[in-house]
Amino acid sequence: MRARTLAVVSLGLASGAWLVARDYQRWLSLGVGGVPSTPRGWLKVTRLRTQKHEARDPRAFGAIAAGPHDRTWLPELPSREGPRPDVWPYPVPHRQASQPGTPHGRARAIDIFDEHAAHDPAAVTYRRSFFEKNGEALTVLDTADSPPEIVTAQGEFAHIHAADGSMHVILSPTDAAQVLSRGWGERHPLAGSWPAMPLNYVLLYSPRSVDEAEVVRSIVQAAERYARGSTQEPAAPRD
Repeated sequence: MRARTLAVVSLGLASGAWLVARDYQRWLSLGVGGVPSTPRGWLKVTRLRTQKHEARDPRAFGAIAAGPHDRTWLPELPSREGPRPDVWPYPVPHRQASQPGTPHGRARAIDIFDEHAAHDPAAVTYRRSFFEKNGEALTVLDTADSPPEIVTAQGEFAHIHAADGSMHVILSPTDAAQVLSRGWGERHPLAGSWPAMPLNYVLLYSPRSVDEAEVVRSIVQAAERYARGSTQEPAAPRD
């Protein structure tokens, strides 16, 4: 009986060790994010996974108190066709697990980001991402008129992930709600529950075509206008 118990315990420990090793390697395969790609970083992310709002649907924005900066800068978006992509369960890095976009769609999205960084260099530029801690993010240089969450993020309002072509943006609550309802993205699982990560911090799915990248253009433009605050005019009312 004792030998059988020891065998069962040994098998359980071996299985547990294999599951941990597989999870760690899968997490590493997603690339760098806001924590070091080390066992200590994985442990931190594992703890963060317990902080996610499991009862909150990341694809439904829900009610949020409107502040003085909450208005719309988006035109009416078309609905994204087909099923949403799967997303890995890791909050950092927060990445898609399926539908990694097409080469043409992803290349166009990168061009769109570059165009935003170049169109008004006195106001917007690339800087190291506040959230990802590596790579570059579109950043407003003057945050005097910006919403508080943009000030906290040191001006960052959008960045793109090389690994899968997905993006993170900070939108006005109203625009974030439209992006989620039309199927173009979902909230970060820690949004609103992790310091410095606002409730309107949204993952945009990787574009599967050049046409989808043009929708991304509208969303990134809306994010920039929100980030710049009162210096930008809101979009015309939608019918």
